[in-house]
Amino acid sequence: MKVNLILSGGAGRGIAHLGVLKAVEELGFEVSALSGSSAGAIVSVFYAEGYSPKAMLEIVKRTKWISLFRPKIPRSGLFSLSRSEKYLREFIETERIEDLKPRVFICATDLLSAKSLYFSDGELTPILLGSCALPGIFEPVRYKEFALIDGGVMNNLPVEPLEKSEGLKIGVDVNPLEKVKRPGGLVSILLRSFFLAVRSNVEKRKDLCDVVIVPDIVKFSPLDVNRADELFELGYRSAINVLKNLL
Repeated sequence: MKVNLILSGGAGRGIAHLGVLKAVEELGFEVSALSGSSAGAIVSVFYAEGYSPKAMLEIVKRTKWISLFRPKIPRSGLFSLSRSEKYLREFIETERIEDLKPRVFICATDLLSAKSLYFSDGELTPILLGSCALPGIFEPVRYKEFALIDGGVMNNLPVEPLEKSEGLKIGVDVNPLEKVKRPGGLVSILLRSFFLAVRSNVEKRKDLCDVVIVPDIVKFSPLDVNRADELFELGYRSAINVLKNLL
């Protein structure tokens, strides 16, 4: 059975997408295309590049994430993504989005035109970095005439590019939020404020999906990359429970 995957952003909680992909493969579904914002875009690209869910999990676990973000004098963001660009090029050989198989759509927000953009062709690395550039935390990524920031700002479940695609549309939302007792530090406050804002653009798009998977990861922080195995397992279990009924 052919399926199209729509993967939301969620920072570290995007690791749950890897467990979902493992379940999709185990159950024998054929992935025709992927569409993602931010963390969902990263997972989509790595998967289309040929990395298995387990291989991606191992990359997550051995990466020193803080080393990828270079602090800068605040003007358009607290951190530069220049180190992250070098990191991506170590793992991704494909240079253009249209050369990925299966097809990938990367959602990013253009800060200048205030529009969601869905890239299915173009230079892979700058577009992918732009899709992940959380406003205020990372500086926008300049690409052609665009100033790209996180795709989740306007669309954190980018189903639109796949609306007319053959096969089931499976949305995966890894951005649940719960009440917290304290706001945390600056980065935590910025992240939580951002994810609170993007909730409103997700719910209406779930109706455009044939199936929606929401892993039970509400107690995980977007910064919980050190709990990768747990996030992977919860994504896997949620997907198995939802998708096995389709068979």
